[in-house]
Amino acid sequence: MTPRQLADQKSLTTKKRGQSDRMRHSSKKPNHVDQHVGKRLRLRRNLLDLSQDELAKRLGLTAQLIQKYEAGETRISASRLYDVAKQLAVPITWFFEELEKELPPAAPERPAEKTLHWSELVTKPESRQLLELYFGIDDQRLRRKVMEVAQLLRVRETD
Repeated sequence: MTPRQLADQKSLTTKKRGQSDRMRHSSKKPNHVDQHVGKRLRLRRNLLDLSQDELAKRLGLTAQLIQKYEAGETRISASRLYDVAKQLAVPITWFFEELEKELPPAAPERPAEKTLHWSELVTKPESRQLLELYFGIDDQRLRRKVMEVAQLLRVRETD
């Protein structure tokens, strides 16, 4: 090989290495946006009282993949998000609502009791049960008293 060919070969190798470095840096790992979209997916699915299995069947997917989407472990492609939005009867933008309120993972952690987002709270079975029981109380004054008791109990725990 001539010196010119060696230089060209070295340049080509360096370019390829640079491309693979860039590809490594543009990781396809889920980030805080993907996690937010997953939380919103879980919220909407629970509000519609759909199981992961049922949603998966409707989309032609596995329940395990739905679980990974909801946990923010796997990114949802744009076309898949479009299909999910259609099945859950919401616009795609619904999945991104309140995103600005959530901090990316690099932000300092807040105390555990304050980090629970409302969408995480309403997906818990006891939260739904509590809401059903609360709104099952017909007397508005009695409901207000229940709320006062709950506030008193919360203040007592923080003391």
